[in-house]
Amino acid sequence: MTNAARFASPENQVLCCFFRIFLSALLFSSAMGCAERGLDAPRIERLGIANADTSHQGIRIATANLWGVSVMGVDWADQIDLRFTEFAERLHRGQPPLDVVLIQEAWKKSARRAILTHPGVARRFPHRVDAVERPGGSGLVILSRFPINAAHFHRFRAQGRCLKFWEGDCLSGKGVLAIQIQFGERLLWLGNTHLIACYAAEGDTLSDCDERDPNGEVRWRQLVEARQFMESLAGEEPALIAGDFNFARSSRHYLGMTSLEIPSGPNPTDSSVAQRGWFESGEKDPMRITIDYIWTRAGSIDRWQRNEQTGPILTEPVTLSSGEEISLSDHPILGLRLCLTPNDETTEFGDCKTP
Repeated sequence: MTNAARFASPENQVLCCFFRIFLSALLFSSAMGCAERGLDAPRIERLGIANADTSHQGIRIATANLWGVSVMGVDWADQIDLRFTEFAERLHRGQPPLDVVLIQEAWKKSARRAILTHPGVARRFPHRVDAVERPGGSGLVILSRFPINAAHFHRFRAQGRCLKFWEGDCLSGKGVLAIQIQFGERLLWLGNTHLIACYAAEGDTLSDCDERDPNGEVRWRQLVEARQFMESLAGEEPALIAGDFNFARSSRHYLGMTSLEIPSGPNPTDSSVAQRGWFESGEKDPMRITIDYIWTRAGSIDRWQRNEQTGPILTEPVTLSSGEEISLSDHPILGLRLCLTPNDETTEFGDCKTP
């Protein structure tokens, strides 16, 4: 039997028809659903009087990819509700104490609400932004002890491949959620983001994502969009952006963040010490592979500077009823304490300016 005859059999005609209907529905949802996401303004919730103590002359910040992937009611990650509830409990206990928490992959509604409605979390973080879009959501949430003056969300124009729905990035509405906090008498911008994941072949390493990952170019364009968005908001003030960037320190994308100017091409000059590029804050352990970062950019007068050695936090596993232990998050949660210091500060841990 020829291939044409085999394809024309009744069974294959039914399969072909089903595939066409499925493909048409997917294309329609991609065109109508994805295109509409990112249009809703982020919601700022103020649950009480600001209780942020700025006497420590700094800000204690954490970024956490909580792996809350759920699609059409089906969880694609382990024990999402349990882990989010446990995360809320640990935030409530304040160990370690934090001022701002940037959360990624908070897609499951019930799990996300477990954090946002927790009384202890509400007391510690009376100001929060939940970037809920239609119909899926960005997965980005920000909790803050500092008052939030404004919030903006930029949905990435660069998207993943919607036809490969199992990758999920195109359907998720990723972008940058930025808030302007009241830090003493200053108004400063902080950003939370999640770039497209690496879908390299099985066995490939993170460094292979530059060359072998079909989404590498999309990630590059998202990086450029994130820089443009944050730098336009911050202007001449110091700025911060953190989250899951999905690239390693060895990647060309890393140089795309540290370059002095927003890169126009995929091979920027390494300008990691440039005052107006973005600087990876925190402990840079060369033995630890990371895709999560806390980046800071200097202002015209002063800049963010770490004033306490910090790194992975909340590392204790979550214990299931069976006794099995699982990780609280998808990647290690990063914590960092920063302060404002003059641009001419030469020591690594200088005196902080009073906010």
